[in-house]
Amino acid sequence: MPPTLSKTEHRAQLKCTLEALSEQERAGASTQLCDRLIGSAFYQEAKTILAYASMAGELSLDPLIEHAISDGKTVCVPRIDWDHKSMEPAQVRNLDTDLRMGRYGVRAPVGGCPLVEKSTLDLILIPGLAFDPGLRRLGRGAGFYDRMIDALGMPRPLMVGVCFGCQVIERVPTEAHDWLMDRVFTEAGEISQLT
Repeated sequence: MPPTLSKTEHRAQLKCTLEALSEQERAGASTQLCDRLIGSAFYQEAKTILAYASMAGELSLDPLIEHAISDGKTVCVPRIDWDHKSMEPAQVRNLDTDLRMGRYGVRAPVGGCPLVEKSTLDLILIPGLAFDPGLRRLGRGAGFYDRMIDALGMPRPLMVGVCFGCQVIERVPTEAHDWLMDRVFTEAGEISQLT
């Protein structure tokens, strides 16, 4: 895609690209990516992980979440406050019982899932509609992750963007409030930083 497209234009094109993936392609790529992340040193070293519960069509981290829970790690999924446009990490211990379908098809932790202090996070796995080799991220436009990262302070946990290979573009248009990832992974492996 040409780098001259706006964020809105990129989002529209990438949503079409994602819709063209078959369920089999999504499931296979999700498993491959989760296996790569589970084999990484940063996953092995992390004690508290903030992942996300995928929406329809999104790369699924469910295999990694289940593995991390069985490894005894503290695994969190964002609890979203739509009115205040904010999110907090809430611990999940079982994907089947601890998540329910919420607004916009987003699976969210049920009320009984305890909140986890953001300062204890070691690793955040962040979705996006697109990433580029400079580790820039294009989100869905609501700014939830950027605001949460702003509130983390320093030192920040490791921020790893995750996506399908077809979501890597030449350059993501960015604004001052957009955070760079520390690393980005697809099912094919890590994207090198080429800035």
